[in-house]
Amino acid sequence: MRKKNVNVDYGESKLEITVPEDTAIVRCEDPPPLPNPEKAFRQALENPIGMTPIRDLVQKGSKVTIAFDAPPRSGAPKKLFIPILLEELQRAGVSKKNVTLLCASGTQWKRTKKELYDHFGPELFEQFWPNQLLTHDCSQDLVYLGESELGDHVEFNKAVVDSDLLIYLGTIGIINWGGVTGTGVVIGLGSARSIRSTHTWVIAHPDSCHGDPRKSLYMQHKQAIHAQIEKATGKKILYADAIVNTKQEICSVFAGHCPEINELEWRMAETLFRVPVPQADIMVAGLPIGQIYGETHNPILALTYMTMVMRTWVNKPILRPGGVFIGVVKCNGTIDTRRRPSDQEVWDLFGRVHSALDLFDFEEEFLTREDYLYRYRYCHAVHPIHSFWVFYEDQYLLDHAGKVIFAGEVNPEAVRKLGCTSARDFDHAWAMAEKIVGKNPRVVVVPDYMSRLKIQFDVQ
Repeated sequence: MRKKNVNVDYGESKLEITVPEDTAIVRCEDPPPLPNPEKAFRQALENPIGMTPIRDLVQKGSKVTIAFDAPPRSGAPKKLFIPILLEELQRAGVSKKNVTLLCASGTQWKRTKKELYDHFGPELFEQFWPNQLLTHDCSQDLVYLGESELGDHVEFNKAVVDSDLLIYLGTIGIINWGGVTGTGVVIGLGSARSIRSTHTWVIAHPDSCHGDPRKSLYMQHKQAIHAQIEKATGKKILYADAIVNTKQEICSVFAGHCPEINELEWRMAETLFRVPVPQADIMVAGLPIGQIYGETHNPILALTYMTMVMRTWVNKPILRPGGVFIGVVKCNGTIDTRRRPSDQEVWDLFGRVHSALDLFDFEEEFLTREDYLYRYRYCHAVHPIHSFWVFYEDQYLLDHAGKVIFAGEVNPEAVRKLGCTSARDFDHAWAMAEKIVGKNPRVVVVPDYMSRLKIQFDVQ
């Protein structure tokens, strides 16, 4: 069999692996930047989709909250958008002292001062820190807004009620949760109990385990919650969203109301990030060490990043049922207990149940555990319930694949405890995979999915 070499992400560097010559090497090319993103954004604000311009939404003395996707989502759009928004608000009679910036962190950790400084840069940061640059707390300062038409618990940061206008700055791209990002208020500013409505059985349901937002059960619940927020408050939320490339250049901008804005954003994301691929018998993904939730040395997170790759397909699964997934990864089995203090305990519980969804019975305890909640509120740890979300998501890969292999410098004991298999190197993993799928497999390699642009796999 003819072979070829490909470099894949591996920890802090790259690793060369050898695969069959007909292997599909899949990555997404950078979209071109807008020639004048400032002009494009001003035009979008002047003609927002599904609502009136800012000048018709506020008046002198109005209280405005500008919420935004938490880092590490790109800070580039915020640096452009916020000064323009402040100009528009000032012309409408709203002074900067009546504007609050709110980091929408959901059940993730409260971003540190340094993280926010790096995100905004010194000029914007110093204008708002500390009293007008805040981070959402999913455990307190909340307001209950009823139930959605799908029965979801709707409880949110009090800013959605107290603000005369809520503006949300988002970054649009492909994601494993619902297919395409957007409608950021629903998760970013929700309470832990509210986010629970979308992050338990909903995210694990087969109708959520793909990349088409129009058919996603998860997205349906997000939309229903969003509708209930506006029904309860009687106010529309203004979204200002951007698409960026790997150079953090702005490639497209949108402004307007949800749900009217969604289809335009989804189409653009699909135009830029959808890639045709064959269905694989063996799928290989290279993983860099650092990602949004923490390092791949944490086995739970390493498995989560592998699952993220698996859940952005349309038409049919990127890996055939019973196929083999190989993650090229460094995973020594350690957990950052300062950032993720509840992971180990939830992992131990996972070992006592038949499926991750059986962990639901333990959720109430972790929603109210004061030892963990203290660390969330004051020590920049994730909310204790966040550990449940990643397990619910990971169950898809565990159920779908015939074998999940961690290949590289890994802790075999920790990998086995997750229900996966360890391999000393890629060649070892390949030999195991061939025993399952045979000698002439269809192979897809995603060398840098987690370090470049996320892909929507259009599976042929």
